[in-house]
Amino acid sequence: MSMPPGTNTPSDSSARNTAPADRMQTSGRGNCRVCIFKSRCLPAELEGERLRAFEQQIWRQSRPVKAGQMLVHQGDMIDSIYALRVGSLKAFIDEPDGNERVMAFRFPGTIIGLAEPYQKQWGRSFATLEDSWLCRIPLSAITEALHRQLIHLMSVCLRREYEAHLTLALSSGTRKVVSFLLELSAIFKSLGQSPTHLRLPMTYLDVASYLGMRHESLSRTLAQLQKQTLLRKKGKEIHIDDLPGLLRLKTEDVIGAAPMAVVPAGTPDSYRGSIDTDPSLATHRRSK
Repeated sequence: MSMPPGTNTPSDSSARNTAPADRMQTSGRGNCRVCIFKSRCLPAELEGERLRAFEQQIWRQSRPVKAGQMLVHQGDMIDSIYALRVGSLKAFIDEPDGNERVMAFRFPGTIIGLAEPYQKQWGRSFATLEDSWLCRIPLSAITEALHRQLIHLMSVCLRREYEAHLTLALSSGTRKVVSFLLELSAIFKSLGQSPTHLRLPMTYLDVASYLGMRHESLSRTLAQLQKQTLLRKKGKEIHIDDLPGLLRLKTEDVIGAAPMAVVPAGTPDSYRGSIDTDPSLATHRRSK
């Protein structure tokens, strides 16, 4: 799961508590100067003429992408990376048996394919979970002036991605679910949305695949948490009724090992390996 670096609430109130289709109307159409995520993106240190030159290379590339559409396919040649401004995506790999395994979720403020400029092909596929808005950044636009920021983002993401990989493998099923909900809560709060009323853009099959659980195990765990009055689940909406209670549950020694680390913004997608070799690891058929 990808969380934007930093947890400051966006100052643009138009981005808060609105549907993706509505937020796309105020996404800036490639204007980096007014983008609320500029400090988290490649042109963070650019100003003046350099920033205007960068904007001229990407403004025509900024576009909406409807829910359920593929952004890139595993094995495609790489000529660009993408900054996600509105909506959400999932990253997944195709397995030999035809199943797909979800490797990450991406939310606004993240960069898709941060490490990909050093590879020839995409190591995984990306698909939108809801109506989204992305800025396409051609590799030719990544000039020397952006290298320091690129290396900084990559180094932070590699370290945190490694931590996430280890903790997903070591944590118990209950802790994985609790940690996932808490991370979503933190992400939604950082984006100016409710931290206790979670509208999931992904399916529960996607969540189970990402956490390395069977779908049935995920359903049982959520039912147990609801029975303990920690949350209420209705369709793809989860109301957290006891946030401190979830935090306590995450840290109890009886639950398992260390808590799941957050996958940061722009995590190098080629770096993430298999979650585990447990035969119960969930995979599912891609929707037709």
